[in-house]
Amino acid sequence: MTLAMKRDDITLLEQVLICPQCIISVMGDHAGEGVDAIFHRKVADIKRTEKTFWVIKSSKARPAQVQSLCKKTPAYTIFVEPATRGGARPTTREDAAKEYSENGQVWHRLPEGIGPVTGKIDASAAALVFDMMTTVVNGTLDLWDYGDFSDIQKPLKFMLGCSTFCAIRKKMTPHPERMISRYRGILAVARLAEPYCVWLR
Repeated sequence: MTLAMKRDDITLLEQVLICPQCIISVMGDHAGEGVDAIFHRKVADIKRTEKTFWVIKSSKARPAQVQSLCKKTPAYTIFVEPATRGGARPTTREDAAKEYSENGQVWHRLPEGIGPVTGKIDASAAALVFDMMTTVVNGTLDLWDYGDFSDIQKPLKFMLGCSTFCAIRKKMTPHPERMISRYRGILAVARLAEPYCVWLR
């Protein structure tokens, strides 16, 4: 896949894995579009416009949470495989967003030249904003190395409606509520860019 980046891919992955906080997202198909096609489309956005918008629907990665995480240090998103093949429930809605807002009050048109920003675009629809993305990665993420950014005493717990997490590096090996499936293949990594996460409509 053509990359929307100029630095070495391994260096980017290394930066992601040593970052004290990040966003971790379980990747699945979307409205009949496969994972590879989705990444290819988003990389093309970045090549054309230097930015792309990635729709998310998760109570653990709302715009204010993501913005708070990103203002502390350069931040990245790690896209990982589901626990089992086909384990990530594919989204079926393909509404197209037209506008975005950093605060839910002042709205702007999506950038010219960007591909469709699609998903279930309702009152809770949001999107991560990236300026760099690559799928040329070869690694495994240990989810027991991360805790919940909003409550650092708790481990990550992916579930329906919560497939994307603001995470902080923290050993969760002894926690009784840690996820059973700890090791996940890394599918892609992306760098977040201002305003990091936005509301959509």
